[in-house]
Amino acid sequence: MAGAAMLTPSFALASSKAAAEGGKSVEVMAQGVKFAPAIVFIDVGDTVEWSNMPSHNVETLDGMVPEGQEKIKTELGQNVAIQFDVEGIVCYKCTPHWGNRMGGIIVVGNPEDPAGVVDRYMEITLEMTQHLPARGLLKDLRAELEERGLA
Repeated sequence: MAGAAMLTPSFALASSKAAAEGGKSVEVMAQGVKFAPAIVFIDVGDTVEWSNMPSHNVETLDGMVPEGQEKIKTELGQNVAIQFDVEGIVCYKCTPHWGNRMGGIIVVGNPEDPAGVVDRYMEITLEMTQHLPARGLLKDLRAELEERGLA
């Protein structure tokens, strides 16, 4: 229970800080073994709030975050909010459900050469086979970038 007490204030602080600085908050909801939406585009300083997380967590994928982004690994079963202050593309997973490909991508700001970042992350999935489930998400991101004229 102490973990829940500790996460609740940080959840509120992250949301309040984003609001105070003009940032917005985007909700990502766990639905079964999927995050919805799986891909979000936010501005630097915005907050992502994960909800409906009774058996889920959020953990960034090694090598698949922008330089300067701190590793994220939340406690299982906690709703969380995290403010993103580093421009780039962040890939994450739900650790217990990664075998079901439960993961997501956050595009923060306007990263330089997003298509190149996707290509680099695809290579990482081959080098670090534990990241193979991210390939589908990365293909979806590539399609979304093309639709937005960013790739």
